Amino acid sequence: MKIITKIATALPALALLSACATTAPTATDTPVPEKVTAAYDRMAPAPYTCTDDSTIMAKQSINKEQVMLNVTLPKVKWAEQPVILNGAVKGEVASYVNDSNPEVVYAWHMKDDKGIFAMKWANGKEYQVNCQI
Repeated sequence: MKIITKIATALPALALLSACATTAPTATDTPVPEKVTAAYDRMAPAPYTCTDDSTIMAKQSINKEQVMLNVTLPKVKWAEQPVILNGAVKGEVASYVNDSNPEVVYAWHMKDDKGIFAMKWANGKEYQVNCQI
């Protein structure tokens, strides 16, 4: 009688396990991320000193298609604000943009030891700082 009780108790668990085992995952079961963040080397970011007492720490991805900025803009009341922008290098100029926020577009341009960080709001207001390493 004990064996029959053990089997009867185990049957629902076995049924559940066998039902789960028959549903194999498919490619549509796994969500695909929209965009994978680019790889960065371990070098320190480049420090830029900018107009309006602003500072920017800039670090390009290894493939140069993305840049990570750490931005301090006293006039905008930003202190060490992280910003990730996508773009590319063409010739001697690297240009990056982040337009994911409908309220404001961010842009960062670099050439040699100079950089420009610009913001443009949806209402047309603009702000820009010129930077240098």
